Amino acid sequence: MSKEAVAVLAKEVGDDWKEHAYYDEVEAFMPEAWKNLIWPVISACDFTSTMDLAAGHGRNTEFLLPLSERVHVVDINPENIAFCRRRFAGRDSKISFVVNDGSSLAALRSGSLTLAYCFDAMVHFDSDVVRAYLREFFRVLAPDAHAFIHHSNYTANPCGRWMDNPGIRNFMSQELFAHYAQKEGLSVVSQQVIDWGGSPKLDCLSLLRKPNPPQGLGGNYTKRDGMLFVLAAAHESAKFSLARPGTLTLDAHAHEWCGRLVVQQGERVLGTFDVHDAQVQPRQFVFDAEAGELVFRAEDRGDGRREAWVKGIDIRWRKP
Repeated sequence: MSKEAVAVLAKEVGDDWKEHAYYDEVEAFMPEAWKNLIWPVISACDFTSTMDLAAGHGRNTEFLLPLSERVHVVDINPENIAFCRRRFAGRDSKISFVVNDGSSLAALRSGSLTLAYCFDAMVHFDSDVVRAYLREFFRVLAPDAHAFIHHSNYTANPCGRWMDNPGIRNFMSQELFAHYAQKEGLSVVSQQVIDWGGSPKLDCLSLLRKPNPPQGLGGNYTKRDGMLFVLAAAHESAKFSLARPGTLTLDAHAHEWCGRLVVQQGERVLGTFDVHDAQVQPRQFVFDAEAGELVFRAEDRGDGRREAWVKGIDIRWRKP
């Protein structure tokens, strides 16, 4: 679907949320929702640079503001942004206000967010709008950053009007959302199906994460399609540096020609992993490392087989 067509779908929903009475009706329920639904999912996230998408009258911003160094308040309706400007007047030194087109985030720099947040809004969005936003989340999130999204889990009326559905939910499901996220390069950390407004399993809370691959990979290694690096000879090694301490998840490609994969940091061996298997299959290893250079090399398992194939590495920064 073209960008123009997606924008039309976004405006169709957005036009229904200008100065809507719903904003005042649900304001009183926000503390309970934050405590019982939202905070248990996002409490470990990095709030340094946060976006409140489809902010409405700012009831979510109210809770995000004390936690964040910067909050980007985004809404398709200028009326809602004007309301938020009035609401946060005198407290807006770390807020930027953005009127967007309802499906893109052109005003936000690539890699600038540590948390993309959208609660009680995307449940109404068309599935093509949802996917457009997921694509934008991958762009604007920093590596190892998260997106917390409250979306529809309603699939009973796939060819009907969203306005006719319970809670005016649009067509979406837990599984389709996860599929779209994966297609756009985001990994699913957790999903929780929830009841809403008396309708069982109507919605879903999804926490996504942008993977954090190593930067500046160096060394003398063999390049193979689909692999981060292959260590195919005794003299080969791969290396990169960590900016700060992290937990690394390494995905290896085990097969009969492999031996052991050794990971070192200085003189310290962080792990020795057996990557040999008669049947080709994936192997995953998790280990911690401090800031500094990591070196990967292959080791003979005792029968002359010493290759190591690494498909990918994902780094989760450890909190101080």
